[in-house]
Amino acid sequence: MILSKLQIKNYRSIKNTGEFPIKNIFALVGENNSGKSNIIKSIESFVGAGASGVTKDDFNDPNEKIIIKGTFTNLSKSEVKRWKSYLVKEQLILEKQIWLEIDNKTSKEKVKSEFHGYKAEPKEWFLSIPKIDEKYSKPKWIDIVNENSLPEYFIKDGKCNKTIYKSSLEKYLEENDVEFDEPDISTTQALGLQSNVVAFLPSVYLLEAITDYSDEIDRRSSNTTFRRLMGDLSDRILKNDPKYKEIELSINKIKSLFNKIEDDSDSTRLESLGTIEEKIKELLKKLMPSVKGVSLSIIIDEIKDMFSRGVSISIDDGVETDVLDKGHGLQRCIVFTLLQTLIMNERNQLFESSETEKQSTIILAIEEPELYIHPQLCKLFFDVMKDFSETDQVLYATHSPLFIDAFDYDKISIVKKESIEIGTKIKTCSANAFDDLDERKIFKGLTKFNPSINEMFFAKKVLVVEGPQDQIAVTTILQNEEMIINRIEELDWSIVVVGGKNSIPFFQRVLNSFDIPYAVLHDLDITDEMNSDDKETNEKTNQKIKDLSNGNPIHTFPIKLEVSLGLNKHLNDQYYAHKFFQNSDNITEEVKTIILNVFK
Repeated sequence: MILSKLQIKNYRSIKNTGEFPIKNIFALVGENNSGKSNIIKSIESFVGAGASGVTKDDFNDPNEKIIIKGTFTNLSKSEVKRWKSYLVKEQLILEKQIWLEIDNKTSKEKVKSEFHGYKAEPKEWFLSIPKIDEKYSKPKWIDIVNENSLPEYFIKDGKCNKTIYKSSLEKYLEENDVEFDEPDISTTQALGLQSNVVAFLPSVYLLEAITDYSDEIDRRSSNTTFRRLMGDLSDRILKNDPKYKEIELSINKIKSLFNKIEDDSDSTRLESLGTIEEKIKELLKKLMPSVKGVSLSIIIDEIKDMFSRGVSISIDDGVETDVLDKGHGLQRCIVFTLLQTLIMNERNQLFESSETEKQSTIILAIEEPELYIHPQLCKLFFDVMKDFSETDQVLYATHSPLFIDAFDYDKISIVKKESIEIGTKIKTCSANAFDDLDERKIFKGLTKFNPSINEMFFAKKVLVVEGPQDQIAVTTILQNEEMIINRIEELDWSIVVVGGKNSIPFFQRVLNSFDIPYAVLHDLDITDEMNSDDKETNEKTNQKIKDLSNGNPIHTFPIKLEVSLGLNKHLNDQYYAHKFFQNSDNITEEVKTIILNVFK
């Protein structure tokens, strides 16, 4: 089961995202405070039971409902069977509504929630309570059971009523392959999903961006990602160990030594504790005669709690010390590794298992995977995330071009918040971005992407140029005009060098698809002396760049940058280009005017 579509309304910075697609691995790219983390956390709230930690502060408008709608696809055989009555064209569409309500007893505001969706009824009338009620005003339930040869468990103590029939029907529908009507998709309805059904939705493991990871690892912290992971590891993995029962028996023995065990005639409790209780009761009755007894209870942690609070990890990286004494990068790697271990266990990759059916899908949600780690390790992190996505799902928010793979352009989204009134919006690649290109041309275009060019996904505005000489010219002129000190980014622009005019249209398609504002600066490359074939080729390319502009400005040098500079040779050497532009006398008014017009 994979979350393939999502829509979020009224959650934190989000007014309404509109419905957008999600892939097995999905990058959220955007500025700080644009709402990337809110999108990730909304998914955690969506798949969880109840209000899932949502508070009044999470409502963009407290007077409106939070609505999170998700579409799940790629269901396994058992999932199809479990969710069959809720499926629309083999898709599970669920909507979680969360709202604030005044509690009648306490008069306090409470967060309430319910799942909505599309539910179908079985085709056979006797397998549908509404259809039975419609057929008979006063159904004779035991006759319906007998006439339709339903299993014996529909009858208890020789009787059957609506309550017995309804509970037995739930079991029957789960065990048998039953045909259903088409769900009514004209409106959603409250489903009243049982917690054991919701438990089969994907599990979300969130690795948050934390400024001090020592707090995560610290043994004194009890509710951090690390501590919860340690608890999960003990609960899910250690139970498979043959010696686990010995630990349980030992803990129960300790409990019986310290505490009273109900219905235990052969008590092993320490007598001294009983003596202390009696003495306290005796002294207390003198002050409070109504006191009838006193009981001491010693709290003994369960195994899961022991692991979530009491595990210490030391790392030998040349010097063996507690992980708290290591750097933030290593500390974050520890948490990431625990996630990986837990996921391996969920996939039955850690220990041999007789399980043939895959466990419920895991959504690994990561905020800023690049945090605290150097570029080489970033690449390894990204590889591990891709491995996760082969069988499960990875959603992550990043500021690093190292975590963007342009070959998977459909797995990238740009998150923006232009104003509080508009709220957070998300843009994914247009489905028809490359419709008229064959696979070879698409592949050739994507091979030009690298971490430097990937920066365009993070830019407010992009200037597309042919070569590094153009980048040097633009930067130098802006410096000379004192519009920047060092970099074009000071003006909220980024330069993308695409490696030739013929590559510009492909990059325009990508920029258009993600609604990234841009300008293009290129050579027209047409002279009177040029032969007709070359002229026609350049005219076609120039026209294609115009046609793909999508309202973004196109700036051109009449022939070439070099011609506008009064040169009769190409600036094909970057060192020579740097030396040339260092002398401001070499820069002509024509070149200066064309470049400055880009930034007007």
